[in-house]
Amino acid sequence: MSERIFINPGGIYFGRGDLNIETLLGSCVAIVFWHPQQRLGGLCHFVLPARLRAPLAGQPPLDGRYGEEAVRQILRDIKRHGTDVRDYTVKVFGGGRVLDLPESDERVGQINARFALEILKRQNIEVKARDIAGEGYRYLRFDLSTGDVWVRRGHGVMKETQIMHDAVATRDIL
Repeated sequence: MSERIFINPGGIYFGRGDLNIETLLGSCVAIVFWHPQQRLGGLCHFVLPARLRAPLAGQPPLDGRYGEEAVRQILRDIKRHGTDVRDYTVKVFGGGRVLDLPESDERVGQINARFALEILKRQNIEVKARDIAGEGYRYLRFDLSTGDVWVRRGHGVMKETQIMHDAVATRDIL
């Protein structure tokens, strides 16, 4: 049975083994890297494209909450394992709208998704698959031993509330 590792926002995992790496995405984005011959890979889950300010003294040099730094860390891990990023299958997920607020997370999710595609393009990294933007959250599971990625989609917070409200109203009528 595979071990499960859950990656929180800002988290990065890179390695190999019989593992399922899981995360939950709203407006955040996850980028998955997998090397089919080496059965090696990783995932980063970032919140925003980049920092607004340079890190303060004493802060970690790379912070996975920011896409620019998360991708840099994954690329370092790829190099540290003696592999070439061009040999990896890369997939991008997330950037959804989960709150029903005008101009809020819809915009953040779109910015995150666009940033992920742009930074990978700048690095000449081909994206093999993507499930980005749109409504609701995504629960993602990445099987590190096979490279398979499963995504389960859910509704946004306001949509879930409306569904529950409609169900109660229907039951009250009956």
